[in-house]
Amino acid sequence: MRLMVILLLLLDSTATWAHEVHIPIGKCWVEARDIICEGGESDGHPLPDALVEVIGYDEKTFLSGKLDDHSRISFKRPQCEFYILIDAGPGQVIEIDWKDIKGI
Repeated sequence: MRLMVILLLLLDSTATWAHEVHIPIGKCWVEARDIICEGGESDGHPLPDALVEVIGYDEKTFLSGKLDDHSRISFKRPQCEFYILIDAGPGQVIEIDWKDIKGI
């Protein structure tokens, strides 16, 4: 009986913890000649002021900035292969490769 109570308490605390996990998510798309990227958390919370870098495969940085109040950033497409990093803090980094951008 005692073991069952302990197991139930452990399961209950695990379920509570799982509901508090916020997974960063991001997406990018093409609008006219610009690329628009948006970041947020899996629970719908925005990520304003998250750091953003657009980096070429050669490790050259094309853009360093932050997401705006709507958790978005826009920029001109680099003329080479690139990826985007959205950094919302430790363990909260989103990486989007140019091949995964809708409209390219």
